[in-house]
Amino acid sequence: MKKQKRIWISLLLSIILIVVLSGCNGLPKTAKINISIIPNPIPYDPIDDDWPYTMILSESNGVGVTVLSRRYDRYTEEDELYDTDIYDAESIINSFGTNYIPAFSSIQNNFKATNITGKYAIITVTGVDDKNNTVTATIRVDYLSQ
Repeated sequence: MKKQKRIWISLLLSIILIVVLSGCNGLPKTAKINISIIPNPIPYDPIDDDWPYTMILSESNGVGVTVLSRRYDRYTEEDELYDTDIYDAESIINSFGTNYIPAFSSIQNNFKATNITGKYAIITVTGVDDKNNTVTATIRVDYLSQ
């Protein structure tokens, strides 16, 4: 009887330990920013002489994030960096109406690239999530020739 009681107590303690330890990892620790560019590659619009596109910034890990910067590094056909533009939080607010992305939400805006002489850009978005973790996302955007 004592042996059976010890087995049940050990089994119960093991189950409690598994439940407690698995519960510690239930929520993500950091936000995850996703960048979508529609369309990508971006076609040239000869009527307006630009490359129109929509940018969507979304959060997919269940933690809100404040976007602090948006950077464009543009490259030539030879993969050489020829131009960099950096937009701060104020510019992001002006473009998207906000720079905060709640958990599992998104913000978006339509843009027009002008005077593009290169082949592609690497866009990097950086922010700080609600738990004060720095988060970054990048995407490559190709520009179709004129």
